Amino acid sequence: MTSRTSRLSEWAILLGVGAIIAATFAADVNVPLGRNLWLFYFLALTLSFASPRRWMPFLAVGTIILVLLAGWFLGPAGVDRGLAALNRSLAATVMLILSFAGSVMIRNRERVTAHDWEQRVEVRLADDLQGDLSPEEIGDRCLAVLSESLEARAAAFYAVEGDSLRRIAGWGLDDAMSDPMGAGHLRRALKERRIVKLEAPGDSALGWRSGLLQGRALYSVILPVRDGASVNGVIEIGLDQPPSPRALDLLPRLAERIGVLLRSALYRGELRALLEETQRQAEELHNQTEELAATNEELEEQTRALRESEGRLRDQQAELEEQNAQLETQTAQLEEQRDALARSRRDLADQAEELARESRYKSEFVANMSHELRTPLNALLIMARLLAENRPGNLVPDQVQWAETIESSGKDLLALINDILDLARIEAGKVDFDPVPVVAASITAKMERAFSPLARDRGLALHLDISDDAGELVTDAVRVEQILRNFIGNALKFTQKGSVTLRLSAQADGVAFSVIDTGIGIAPEQQQAVFEAFRQADGTISRRYGGTGLGLSISRDLAQLLGGEITLESHPGKGSTFTLLLPRVAPNAPPATASARPAAPARAPASIATEAPRVETVASTDERMLLIVEDDPAFASILVDLADELDFRTTVVATADEAIRFAREQKPKGIVLDIGLPDHSGMTVLDRLKRDAGTRHIPVHIVSAEDHSAKALAQGAMSYLLKPVARESLAKAIENLDRKLKKHPRQVLIVEDDPAQLMGLRELLRSNEVETHGTATAAEALAACRETSFDCIVLDMTLPDASGFELLEKLSEDDSAPFPPVIVYTARDLSDAEEQRLRRHSRSIIIKGAKSPERLIDEVTLFLHQVVSDLPPRQREMLAASLNRDAHLDGRRILVVEDDIRNVYALTGVLEPHGVDVQIARNGREALEALGRVADGGGPRIDLVLMDVMMPEMDGLTATREIRRIARWKSLPIIMLTAKAMADDHAQCLAAGANDYLSKPLDVDKLLSLARVWMPR
Repeated sequence: MTSRTSRLSEWAILLGVGAIIAATFAADVNVPLGRNLWLFYFLALTLSFASPRRWMPFLAVGTIILVLLAGWFLGPAGVDRGLAALNRSLAATVMLILSFAGSVMIRNRERVTAHDWEQRVEVRLADDLQGDLSPEEIGDRCLAVLSESLEARAAAFYAVEGDSLRRIAGWGLDDAMSDPMGAGHLRRALKERRIVKLEAPGDSALGWRSGLLQGRALYSVILPVRDGASVNGVIEIGLDQPPSPRALDLLPRLAERIGVLLRSALYRGELRALLEETQRQAEELHNQTEELAATNEELEEQTRALRESEGRLRDQQAELEEQNAQLETQTAQLEEQRDALARSRRDLADQAEELARESRYKSEFVANMSHELRTPLNALLIMARLLAENRPGNLVPDQVQWAETIESSGKDLLALINDILDLARIEAGKVDFDPVPVVAASITAKMERAFSPLARDRGLALHLDISDDAGELVTDAVRVEQILRNFIGNALKFTQKGSVTLRLSAQADGVAFSVIDTGIGIAPEQQQAVFEAFRQADGTISRRYGGTGLGLSISRDLAQLLGGEITLESHPGKGSTFTLLLPRVAPNAPPATASARPAAPARAPASIATEAPRVETVASTDERMLLIVEDDPAFASILVDLADELDFRTTVVATADEAIRFAREQKPKGIVLDIGLPDHSGMTVLDRLKRDAGTRHIPVHIVSAEDHSAKALAQGAMSYLLKPVARESLAKAIENLDRKLKKHPRQVLIVEDDPAQLMGLRELLRSNEVETHGTATAAEALAACRETSFDCIVLDMTLPDASGFELLEKLSEDDSAPFPPVIVYTARDLSDAEEQRLRRHSRSIIIKGAKSPERLIDEVTLFLHQVVSDLPPRQREMLAASLNRDAHLDGRRILVVEDDIRNVYALTGVLEPHGVDVQIARNGREALEALGRVADGGGPRIDLVLMDVMMPEMDGLTATREIRRIARWKSLPIIMLTAKAMADDHAQCLAAGANDYLSKPLDVDKLLSLARVWMPR
């Protein structure tokens, strides 16, 4: 405000001087020269002395001299001009002298004013800094005085602490200003010990602000603060204009005074801290003194007690001497016992070593026996399956039935072998357990799904009775399910009429699974015998119930290993109740197990009616049933909640085999599938579903942490999401399923420029649920896609106005046109580069030929998710022919590494009808030689290797490791085949480098599915 007032005052003086000069000049020009009106110019000169500018009198004199001269020339005649010139010259000389005097007067006045201003600032600063102030208070008061005196916009005070600066005060600072890091011009001012002046553009300067205003200080003055020889602080002041000289003269004088006060404040702070520390130490010393006094009293008491003890010790010494004699005698006896104990330990060690050797021999015998039993059984089951399929059609129905009977008997034999091996593994201590948190109700739900079809076939009712407080337990769910399967299987077998009830209830320290039947019952004298191996309640020669009696024996041993027990309550003719009692936490479970994996939701699955006395059927066609295939309980819970919100009923399974079984039996309206499943890859589930005429129409959404999206979409998956996945994406995928269920009829666009072929394709693909649309050019196809949402596009690559490549790229770039699955149907031979280019947009490529219409029907019905039974008869026949031919395996070359000729013959019989070229190697060494010939160009390429584990010369694990060491075969698919079926076989095969694993006897469907999944297109 002062600066602004000063500028207004200067302008007023300047205007006054100008006005007087102008008025006097006007009068001088119009009045005869004899009149001395020009003397009024002295008034203007005198007024210029009031200006604070030293140059103002000189400016006024210069102007007056010019107008005096002009007045002499322009004034009217009447006086001697020589005299007038003399007078005016004398006046100009006098005025010039007066201007020098006025300039000196203004300078002296400025000095007096500056001195007075400096004294006022020093006095005010001295008054404000009186008393014992802290560094922060000194900083605040210094900045207040300096900022108001210098008309500053913002200011900051930093104290030197070691090698860094700490801001102790601020005045008018913006929030954006932060403490410095000890570098820059602040450090420069401290080092040089002089004032630093800075100027910055508006966008580079930090701001000041108030409640209503804000701005930027364009000029900065950095003042180091000294306390004599050292610099202990720095003050930075932000100004709107350059600092005045008087300010630059004043600041160094104030710096030392402020520095001394700051040093005193810092010393006072250190003294206060030292005083507090001294007081604290004095209190500690006082406490220690009291403790020492108490300790001295205790020592005196102990001294008296020691004197008394000394007397007692003398008495005891005499007693000890007597006891020593007795101890010597006892020592001799102990030495004899020690020698005997050492001999016993050696005997026990020998026995333990013998037991370990016998256990090892038993394990090896179990493994070898498994191999010897399963190897011929594998060939038997595969050949029986081939005969039962009767692909050549040359067997009569009775012969087909005989083959099915052979296969069924072989499976019964396999079940017996598995039971014997389980019993041997339990006795040898080779059974692995994986305790995890599991909801007890989910186990009963799984048992209901597994046995409901069998109960219906036998005309029995299967009930569930689940307690609400059953809750969660930490155990091996697979072993619990194995025990319950034995209970329920026996109950259904020994019950002719009535019902079987699976009851789940909470106990004081665990849970109880009870299986209650209305069957034949067991006599009291036989209730203990049924738990012995190879014993049954009906064990007479004329018995009417089959079985080996191993199931309950295995169940009893498994229950003990789980920390539980099995109880039996039965009365002949009234039924039996088998109860499995389990603790909440299995023994030897890791401490973190209960919290390591979130448990699945405690509610029963939507397909189970826990409150009603009967099982609710889930296969009705009007139900919105969604199957969730996921082994992670936490993520499965999220999917269940989301499906519930979208009005879907859900069933959750955790394995690939359960997913296939449920899909075939219950026909859900959609499937959410994980790829990483514990028994098989989810890709095999997708392949088997899409190869089955009864399930290929079910839409499958894949949610997995592994990226197999291109392969899965080509095999018919509706969508593919990678974990971690947002909840909105999951909801959108399930909503797409809902729209897919409601959308009828399906729309197919055929892009073909040949009218005859276009008409033929439309007739080929048309049905009651499919509408076909035809276009002959790329432009028409693009326009049709913008107008109609198609479910599938059949595209010819050769079009009159553009190629198929260009149309696909336009569709992918056009956000206004949806991009459905595309099937390329062309007669053009495609190069590898063109095929790879097409794979980015198309899910299937079909080359026109004799069998191409069948393949086209296969692909179109796959992507439209059509129910096979709803297809026209001609399309069903073409689809069946395409599925039987298996185009994915046709022309592929598979290396079978197997030493048993029966298995070689069986595998050849499975693969060759699908168009596979089978090459044989009898051991791992021959397999390496065959691959070596391929690498040298001496043989056709190998697409897949089926590798047996147990072979002479070189086993399958060693051969697989050797193959993976060769760079060329790093990505060659290898599927291991083993008949040992031990617990760690799967892990050993994957560790050796295998892609997947199958145990013998081989499941033909799984084998073909794995081959299709792992062989690249």
